[in-house]
Amino acid sequence: MARFFFTENYLEQLEKIKAFIFKSTDDIEKVTLFLNAHDETLVFISNNTKTPGVHPITGDQSWVFGDGRYRLFFVIIDEKNSSQIYLTHIIDNRQANLKIYPNNLISTYYEED
Repeated sequence: MARFFFTENYLEQLEKIKAFIFKSTDDIEKVTLFLNAHDETLVFISNNTKTPGVHPITGDQSWVFGDGRYRLFFVIIDEKNSSQIYLTHIIDNRQANLKIYPNNLISTYYEED
């Protein structure tokens, strides 16, 4: 059996993502869909603790969900009869891209007469 431990950073980022989804869509159903996908991913990870490989430099593991839009990072400590899964970070690629590229539009050029 796996036990999850949520770091403060993880919970903070999770709240920011939920707020971003609601602010950008004004639709609570979209937030619910995100949370359902998040919870399904946690179930998958708890049942497949060996599936994602450990990153050779950082030592953590990660898994994408929501059609690749979100990625959660975690560390698994395996014990004899259980696993402890520490959720360390979660990102929203769309939200991150908007911070990096706030004017994410294709430039339009007008030919002068």
